[in-house]
Amino acid sequence: MKLLIVDDSSAVYGRLLEMLGGVEHLTALSIARSLHEAVEKSRLLCPDAVVLDVRLPDGSGLDALSAIKRDSPNTRVYMFTNQIEFRDKALRDGADGFFDKSMEFTALVARLLGMADASVPGSGQ
Repeated sequence: MKLLIVDDSSAVYGRLLEMLGGVEHLTALSIARSLHEAVEKSRLLCPDAVVLDVRLPDGSGLDALSAIKRDSPNTRVYMFTNQIEFRDKALRDGADGFFDKSMEFTALVARLLGMADASVPGSGQ
């Protein structure tokens, strides 16, 4: 699975990578720390999944969500943020899931691992 993590906090993406078991489930991994970088890396990587924060240093992750879905409608975008007031808007705008950073690290990782396992030939899923 190709994964793009968009968050300006190294603690957040470091914890995600640790919980994912490093990169063994991934065929490609990229980190973006800004709205601009997220859109550019998404175009270059064509990821299967994007983990996307709402609050980025140069804009809103909701703008990145729109751009990513416009460029690559099959990419699964999972919003991962403490800004839970944006849940309904993100889901209306095309997010494939919305996870609260303060309580749902495990649920997000389970979703990503499920995607990774399903993408492995012969995994039975």
